[in-house]
Amino acid sequence: MKKSFAFVLLPNTYAYTTTISEGIRPLMRFREPEGETFIVSKEAAEKGGIEHNFPCRCIQLKTNTSLTDVGITARIASVLAQHEIACNAVSAYHHDYFFVPEAHGKKALDLLVEAF
Repeated sequence: MKKSFAFVLLPNTYAYTTTISEGIRPLMRFREPEGETFIVSKEAAEKGGIEHNFPCRCIQLKTNTSLTDVGITARIASVLAQHEIACNAVSAYHHDYFFVPEAHGKKALDLLVEAF
């Protein structure tokens, strides 16, 4: 049976950074051997004078998935790739998140809603 998906475009614009200021609460934090990566609101990064890159919009897969589900991220990324839209995926405990370039947020959402 094919699973149907529901998506939502989160309202904020986000950005990736490797530094963070006191008082900024990151949406995501990931530790690598080279250092930490933070996804923060672009507005907070700019207000805090934090160097950042990849201004992006976040599409949340509202459908609950399991961390053991196979192929979901690949299917979603494939739809976006067919339209030359970069995608950085993050799987959290309850949902999956897809960060796309800021200028392509609405288009990416529309493509995913149409495809699924």
